[in-house]
Formats: sequence, C-alpha cells, structure tokens
Amino acid sequence: MAQKQESNSWSLSVSNPDEIINELLTNGGLEFAGVDPETGEPMYRPTSILKNIDPALSKDISSYFSTTTLNLWQKGFIDMDVTMEDPVVKLAEKSFDIDAVNSLGKDERVIIQEIIRVLSEKK
Repeated sequence: MAQKQESNSWSLSVSNPDEIINELLTNGGLEFAGVDPETGEPMYRPTSILKNIDPALSKDISSYFSTTTLNLWQKGFIDMDVTMEDPVVKLAEKSFDIDAVNSLGKDERVIIQEIIRVLSEKK
C-alpha cells in the first residue's frame, strides 16, 4: 500500500496496515473522517500532506476518487462538466433520494456522502 520514500526525511517503515494508518495519521497524511455506520470502523480521508509522504498512495487515492466520482456522474447522482480539467461538482436531484443512494455499492455510497458533506460545508 504505502511505499518507503527515500527523498523525504520521514519514511514509512512499517508493513502492518494499522501501523501504516497510525503513521499517516501521526504525520498528517490522513485525517479522521468519521465512523462507518455499517461496521463501526473509523474512516479516514487524505490530506494535502499525503503527497509529500507517499506520492504513489496519494495518486492511487486520487485516481480511485476520480473514477468513483465519474461513476456517480454516469448514474445521475452528481452534475459536472467532465470535459473540464477541474470540474465544478453539483448534487443532482438523485443524490437527495435516500433509496437511490442506499442502492449504490458501499464505495460509491461513501464517496457521495463525502461529496455531500464537503458541498454542505461550503454553504
């Protein structure tokens, strides 16, 4: 998952996933995002610092988020101009339909909930 970075003064020197998460939290690469309502497990979101700690992991997370966001757009949950490099994302009417949101797979449901949270904080 995370790789040791020789170019940084800080390096990821553990291999256990829990230890990796703890190191990333301690060093500011991740921040607590809430608790998964289905499992009770903590959820985390990357910070801008993650790019300096582990560029490969940061890129993987960004790609995952972009792919999932595109899927949500294709399914009608969000509106955005996909031809733009950094599109403005808006909630579509379908994102307010609880049954429709609950019908999504877990990964898409987590991402749409995070998008809703972020857009709600901007108001």
